[in-house]
Amino acid sequence: MKARTLRKIPVILLIPAIAIMLLSGCATSSSSSDSNKKSEITIAFGSCNHQWEPQPIWNQVIKNKPDMWVWLGDIIYSDTEDMNKMKADYDMQKRQPEYAKLASQTDVYGIWDDHDYGINNGGKEFAKRDSSKMLLFDFLDLDISDSVHMHPGAYQSHLIKRNGLDVKLILLDVRYFRDTPLVSNASILGSKQWQWLINEFQQNNADVHIIGSGTQILPEEHKYEKWANFGSDRMRLLQILDLMKVNNPILLSGDRHIAEMSVVGLPQSGSPLLEITSSGLTHSYDSFTSEVNKHRIGAVYPKKNFGILKIEKDGEYLDFSVEVRSENNKKVLSTDSFSLTDILKKRKEGVSK
Repeated sequence: MKARTLRKIPVILLIPAIAIMLLSGCATSSSSSDSNKKSEITIAFGSCNHQWEPQPIWNQVIKNKPDMWVWLGDIIYSDTEDMNKMKADYDMQKRQPEYAKLASQTDVYGIWDDHDYGINNGGKEFAKRDSSKMLLFDFLDLDISDSVHMHPGAYQSHLIKRNGLDVKLILLDVRYFRDTPLVSNASILGSKQWQWLINEFQQNNADVHIIGSGTQILPEEHKYEKWANFGSDRMRLLQILDLMKVNNPILLSGDRHIAEMSVVGLPQSGSPLLEITSSGLTHSYDSFTSEVNKHRIGAVYPKKNFGILKIEKDGEYLDFSVEVRSENNKKVLSTDSFSLTDILKKRKEGVSK
């Protein structure tokens, strides 16, 4: 008999205790036993980090006992074509005692944005992008035999397994292939990365797909860098997630020096897609007053922060919880009081009136 399989399902986020029942195929008694094992994973994430500043926030991250840390860009600020300087900047960050403590006990993953790429708001025109990629991977301790070294760009995919809970972490490179924004047919990912990403989604066996991007994906109105400056790529991503029925996608992003959460309904199914933005670790948008984001849920937190995503699988159920925490480890934003499905329903009703 075949072992238990998990069918592709649309994400249905019900908060609190975001419970998703997984439909199952036929199963042997041993696979049924496996499915009853409770497993969980805690993922901490953040972005925008001055390597020269004190970083006590790592002690607060550690208190949450994360299984992994995910960098969402601007690991260091090193806008330079001098690769010796960039290496020194990465080395300075690695020597930060609080960060070194986290990295010694937690798996570390990451992708760049512009300041660790080497040029502010830069794209494929950056002459040292391949050398910069090597330094990023060296900082992340990616083995030289890893397949990510074999292709242009820094995009990555990692499958994390915990007692029958499979989480795929997809880190998108929004720099290496990026065209000039706001021009006809401009792409933020480039054709090679798109081909790779579609292949990753076709391998749709993970329970949850976490998609990390240095720049925000869902917000459309603000004047800063965002996927909406490459409108066709943004819509293409939403359509692919929907049409390929990618299992339980969640978006993570950085860059903005604020924290916020956004949600949209996928184009065909209407299923809610959540994005959590967490930024920054050492500095923030303290002068923030207001900014339009029609997809936002809850408030904006404009102080230093980091994100926590907890995923728990208990038998046939998946539970999610999402938090943004302050530099003092206080929960400042969360999904506790939101039903994403209800929010989208009310928005739709509001538009139709």
